[in-house]
Amino acid sequence: VNWCIDCGSALAEAEVEYEDKTSPAIDVGFEVKNTASAQQLLSNAFGITLPADVQTYAIIWTTTPWTLPANQAVSDHPDFDYALVQTPRGLVILARELKQACLERYDLSGETLASCKGQALEHLPLQHPFEPRTVNIICGQHVTLEAGTGLVHTAPAHGLDDYFVGQQYGLSNESPVDGNGKFNANTPLVGELSVWKANDIVIDTLKTSGHLFCLKKIDHSYPHCWRHKTPIIFRATPQ
Repeated sequence: VNWCIDCGSALAEAEVEYEDKTSPAIDVGFEVKNTASAQQLLSNAFGITLPADVQTYAIIWTTTPWTLPANQAVSDHPDFDYALVQTPRGLVILARELKQACLERYDLSGETLASCKGQALEHLPLQHPFEPRTVNIICGQHVTLEAGTGLVHTAPAHGLDDYFVGQQYGLSNESPVDGNGKFNANTPLVGELSVWKANDIVIDTLKTSGHLFCLKKIDHSYPHCWRHKTPIIFRATPQ
């Protein structure tokens, strides 16, 4: 639902207005798990043999860094072509049509080693960039090539498309954010912080760990509460 932090309640569509907002847009690398089974799945998908110690990142793009603690998966499109690209920062997985734009954004050079359909990457296990847990690549028809990387950070608690694809794969949709827009105390890294303060903490953590490939500020149209004129969030709630 559309949720206003100031109202502390859900909003109907008629109570939502759109205004310009500046948001941090980040590209984040989810590292493919360094296990024999994960590396074998990766090699099989692209049809090449990879060194056992190679670092490979599936890169996502998002304008809501604060939703990364709720990440449950990375979505690709089963019918899109994905490239495995050798770069100075390791191997990266990107949608083939967006590869060049992404590399320019990251200020990296790259050589495509192989390509495959998104379907071949389904269930590839990835390491969450700052929590000690595994998330998988899943397939979703909502993924587009309009912007980003062709791989979509998926948090079922904070997005409608994410919620529905999460239902298909049995992912948790429990929101770590309460009705006042603060993270539950037991949330790693950002517990008890507001979602807007969490943005900076998440970005700084990704910078330090080497998982941040790009950070830019973008101006875009964003939903606001008609009463408070403040930005709203998307939040899964029991009804």
